[in-house]
Amino acid sequence: MKYKVLFSTMLAALGTTAAHAQSSVTLYGLLDAGISYTNNTRVGNSGHSNVALSNAMMQSNRWGLRGSEDLGGGLKALFVLENGFTLGNGKLGQGGREFGRNAYVGLSSNQLGTLTVGRQNEFMYDWVGRVSMENFNGAGGNVFAHALDNDNMLGTFRVNNAVKYQSANYSGLTFGGLFGFSNQAGGFGNNRAYSFGAMYNNGPILATLGYTQINNSLTNNAAGLGVVTNTGGAVDSSAASTSADAALTAGRQRIFGGGLNYTFGPAKVGFVITDSKLDNATGFTTGTAALSLANSAYVHFTNYEVNAHYNLTPAWTLGAAYTFTDGKFSNTQNSASPKWNQVSLLSDYNLSKRTDLYAVANWSHLSGGLSAQAGSNLAAFEGASSYIGGIAATKNQVVVGAGIRTRF
Repeated sequence: MKYKVLFSTMLAALGTTAAHAQSSVTLYGLLDAGISYTNNTRVGNSGHSNVALSNAMMQSNRWGLRGSEDLGGGLKALFVLENGFTLGNGKLGQGGREFGRNAYVGLSSNQLGTLTVGRQNEFMYDWVGRVSMENFNGAGGNVFAHALDNDNMLGTFRVNNAVKYQSANYSGLTFGGLFGFSNQAGGFGNNRAYSFGAMYNNGPILATLGYTQINNSLTNNAAGLGVVTNTGGAVDSSAASTSADAALTAGRQRIFGGGLNYTFGPAKVGFVITDSKLDNATGFTTGTAALSLANSAYVHFTNYEVNAHYNLTPAWTLGAAYTFTDGKFSNTQNSASPKWNQVSLLSDYNLSKRTDLYAVANWSHLSGGLSAQAGSNLAAFEGASSYIGGIAATKNQVVVGAGIRTRF
């Protein structure tokens, strides 16, 4: 009898442990490719049309592993490892990182929220991006990115060395904060980042707010260009690093924004405002410093976007957006007030829950930009531009394309 009681107790203990130790690992991914036509892409100082196999017109290609372990009492351990790559040639994205899109581990509590550590997205991308045409809760597309992705709604950069907290859901309200460490001895503030956000998602209303700030110490390299001195910090945006993945380099970058999405019947409408300020800006394309500290620029972007989606049928969605970006550029040599107008159109048809076909069109126009004589290193302020088409040689650019996207 004594042995039966002991055996039963051991089985009960093992059963309890097994119940608490339930875990899962999921392999997932997304593939997106199509054919695009751009009427005006800058080559040297002239414009050329371009027909190309384009990757990620709608969403960036990725595969990843997502796992969790039930620790009991509403507590879970979790991790995400997410790789980004180019479908056309198989190369790694995000500066050649193995898991450049996300790499983090943490704990999640039903009552207290989620705490994660690693390389992660900040809240402008995570939450404000949900109501922008670039994402629109998964129904938008990368081709519709704001000028130079100045507000990171496209997710041009992630934050390294980041500790991130997201609260539990309180009747639709969620809030959070993130801090990215510089990881530099004696340079706690050199290339650090922090971000805050709040989101209300209840019924037909989705409202979001976000703020992100990046602080860098800059220096001139042998070529006299202003570069980030700490490439191992929160955001890698220096031309001195082969793994750089940020579109803009500055001594300080501040991004603030908010948006509202309202659903009624088969229609969704949205409105987004974002504001980006760059102090001592030296670079304006991924990993390429364009200015020295001596002629670094103050750059300011304010983006206003209105968008709408309409489900003609459960499988077929139409979308449209208009974005106006009001810019300011000023340094010791040049000053301008560039203004970008952008009109975007989308048609998306679901073949299944996993696979869809899409067609997109995007027209962009730049007025008040720098003259072409300012130099090709400031081409981003001299011609119209888009995520797919690149920088144009003139003030106008049109991009049209069609493709297929599938998820697993």
